[in-house]
Order: sequence, then C-alpha cells, then structure tokens
Amino acid sequence: MDLRMPSINKVIISGNLVRDPDTKILENGTHLAKMSIANNQRYRDKNGEWQEKTCYVNVIAWRKTAELVSEFCSKGSPVLIEGELVFNSWEDRDGNKRNQLEVNARRIQFLEKRGQNSSYRNDSTEHSGSVQDSNKHDSAPGPMAQDDDIPF
Repeated sequence: MDLRMPSINKVIISGNLVRDPDTKILENGTHLAKMSIANNQRYRDKNGEWQEKTCYVNVIAWRKTAELVSEFCSKGSPVLIEGELVFNSWEDRDGNKRNQLEVNARRIQFLEKRGQNSSYRNDSTEHSGSVQDSNKHDSAPGPMAQDDDIPF
C-alpha cells in the first residue's frame, strides 16, 4: 500500500499592517495590493519575564480583495489573513539572486481596533470586515460566522 502525505500549503496569520498597502491596477485591469504585517508573539523567557518578538510577513492580495484592502486598510490596521505561501526567486539589477517568501492572501478579515466597529459600508451595502479572493470571479465580501452561529 502506497500512503502519501497530502500536499498542504495553508497559512493563517494575524497582525497589524506595517504601512499603507501598496496598490496598483495591472495592464489587464487586475487589482494588486502588496502589504506587510507585523505579528507579535509574547512568551516567558527562562527567568519568567515576559518577552515579545515580532515576525514581519509580506502579503499580496488580488482582485476584489486588493480593492477592498486599499479602501479599508491603512498603517496599523489589524487583519487576519488566510492564504498560502509563495516562493519567488529573481535576479536584481546587479545580477544577485534574490528570494522572497510571501503569503498569497485568499481571505482577509478586517479586525476591530479597540472601540471601533469592524463593519464597513460601500455603496449603501453593509459588508462585514471580511473579503475572500476567488480565482473564478471577483467575490464580494460576505458575513462571517459569529461565535453564536458555530454549533460547538
């Protein structure tokens, strides 16, 4: 019997935008947003003191997700991102080989800042703070399940 490990490439990470998203519209009309988030982790060191370390993660978003990120997110915005890791390799102008690992965002949840509401209005239609990318078509954000809606 040949058992194979399934190929899984799934990332779920939360953090705050390090700077405003860099957005552009490509020649074919596709929206693209590049951003970086800071994910802070707290832990106790060997002396029992609280320490914090920050992991910076590059993220790309496409289509409707990129449009809404550029509209609703700015430096410091808290987000939850679901996607997959993408590895890029290229040569820079000086001929040096460069590599980059980034998250290709399939879904971005706009999280609340303390004291703020995470609902967004766009063209008189209320959206939750979530957007999901689709390869087949641009998808509009839909409501997220609330804790009370989850059966367990």
